[in-house]
Amino acid sequence: MAIILVLSTSTAMAQTQQDSVIRELSLKEIEIHSTRKSKQPRTTFYQSSMLASTEDILARVEGVNLIRRGPIGMEPVLRGFSAGQINVVIDGMRIFGACTDKMDPVTIYTEPVNLKSIDIKYGGDGIGMGATIGGTLNLKLADALIDSNARFRGSLASGYYSAATAVQNAVVMNYSEKKWAIRFSGVYRKGGDYTDGRNKKVDFSQYGKVNTSVSGKYLLNKNSTIKADFLLDDGWNIGFPALPMDVGYAKARIASVTYERNNSSEFLQELEAKIYTNSVRHAMDDTQRPAIAMHMDMPGQSHTMGAFLQFRLQKMGIHAIRVKSDFYYNSVHADMTMYPKDAAPMFMLTWPKNHQMVTGLFVEDEMYLSNNSRLGLKLRIEAANAKVTDEMGQDQFSVLGYDVHGPVNRILKNANISYTRFLSSMFTVYLSTGFNERFPTTSERYGFYLFNQMDNHDYVGNPLLKNEQAWNTEFNLLCATKDWSWKLSAFSSRVAHYIMGRTQPDLSVMTTGASGVRSYENIPSARLFGAESSFNYQLLNRHLTFNNTWKWLRGKDNENTPLPLISPLKIMTSVRFKHRTLFFQVENEISSKQSEINVDFGEGVSPAYTLFHIRTGYGIVMKRHKLDFSLGIENLLNKAYADHLDWGTTLRPGRNIYGLLTLKF
Repeated sequence: MAIILVLSTSTAMAQTQQDSVIRELSLKEIEIHSTRKSKQPRTTFYQSSMLASTEDILARVEGVNLIRRGPIGMEPVLRGFSAGQINVVIDGMRIFGACTDKMDPVTIYTEPVNLKSIDIKYGGDGIGMGATIGGTLNLKLADALIDSNARFRGSLASGYYSAATAVQNAVVMNYSEKKWAIRFSGVYRKGGDYTDGRNKKVDFSQYGKVNTSVSGKYLLNKNSTIKADFLLDDGWNIGFPALPMDVGYAKARIASVTYERNNSSEFLQELEAKIYTNSVRHAMDDTQRPAIAMHMDMPGQSHTMGAFLQFRLQKMGIHAIRVKSDFYYNSVHADMTMYPKDAAPMFMLTWPKNHQMVTGLFVEDEMYLSNNSRLGLKLRIEAANAKVTDEMGQDQFSVLGYDVHGPVNRILKNANISYTRFLSSMFTVYLSTGFNERFPTTSERYGFYLFNQMDNHDYVGNPLLKNEQAWNTEFNLLCATKDWSWKLSAFSSRVAHYIMGRTQPDLSVMTTGASGVRSYENIPSARLFGAESSFNYQLLNRHLTFNNTWKWLRGKDNENTPLPLISPLKIMTSVRFKHRTLFFQVENEISSKQSEINVDFGEGVSPAYTLFHIRTGYGIVMKRHKLDFSLGIENLLNKAYADHLDWGTTLRPGRNIYGLLTLKF
């Protein structure tokens, strides 16, 4: 279960080495190894421990932040963009949450044990997975490994997490024959209310979760394979201390069949075809909350099916062309039943039954202008159709003055151009700019009195919203030698028709105690800009590794008011000593004060904080088996702190001591 960030450190200008630089410059790819130990130096930086979840890994990547409402189910943010502004997919499959309060981001339905890699592309670089203004996060599922020399392999792990008296057990197994293989993985997590840095229990921070996946692969011939994947994730009794409700259950079922063919000697060099379906069911629950004025049930469901076909053509002159066509159909529905005392129950659709159908075509042309320069062009066009199919939902919106009986049809246009220049064996620059569009989300179009705990307002959708449009620009400088590498990135986005909530004084609140009602509106524009850096240095014959990353971001609307949920400067540093199977690691995490706040959204000034963590481990090799012992202390000084993106400034866990035992075979 080791994590590595693919980073080119070569000094030569060969074709394959240039490809590695392109890979690092254009995206962030985190590879995950479930059964064998990676030798890459960044492994332990991105996966802090074997107890780490997908969310823990993402929090350490430059360019990524997380909106935290509870101990799990954190919402990813890419350079200030979140929710419908970014694509979060699993193995290229479109999946949509079933919770109106965003308690079930797509990332919650995966675990490192069932992932092969996490690919992150920012801005227009991410349009291959769908129209987007902020980028794409692709959680790639691990394949079954066909290896007749190692018919059975796997790992077993068990760990304990003191702050929440939590336990985790994980298993990965792979069985292989000559032409086929099957892989199974599973994780069980359960935790109680955690203790914060003031040595107080944080109520409603408990959780329970099980995740399993099965992947099968069959070798049709030396160039072609067919594989099938099934992923199941069940969560129950998940507390959200920053919200007025918890999660009774969250269930996801994800299935796909994929055909792949690779033959470098043919005109059609690479081909991948996938069909998939997934279902998500979710229910918010307030039965465990004391002093509830009125009990409510809030279930929701989302169903998606889709397919895509992509292929890469043999290089023609200077051109290397990749084409992808895709389609998906998604239907969602959520409702709320209120149970007032001494009165009949009241029913309301929070998401009326509605669907969206999207068809897209993506073309990428990478032009090799010379041995030292490349020009990249990405184009995508999407046709989107959305419609409310529920008569009651149509009637609800007629009360607000909207007619939603007819369908909404949109054409989304995305284009991105990039230039890469290899200045020398050590220096490479990358420039990128593009125009991107995205379709408003279900909540933004059709949400009906969705309560936002952060600003204490009910929100209603606006079916007349325009598409958000963004001009994205990025500059990267990469310096690399045999022992060290450094990447510096600067980026800027100007968004037209930016979608924000605006108070509607003529509307009455639905939620008891709410300050007012807001509807989603397009404001003229918003700006986001920032910079990031990652540095890695290996010395003492690679026994000692130093790693440092920092990320900085700012966001303003057209009136120069700070945008909400913009993370301050963060710096993370790791120093690791390793000798044979023994390692010792010290980490420092710094977050600066955030005073650039949006008071109207309910934000307050967030103080700075500094954290220290220590980790150590030792491995015992026993013929074909290996037994690993890991220990660590996170938040060593028991700091009482909350991140700026933590709703309600709920304090995070205090000192946490963990232990983990892993058997690899």
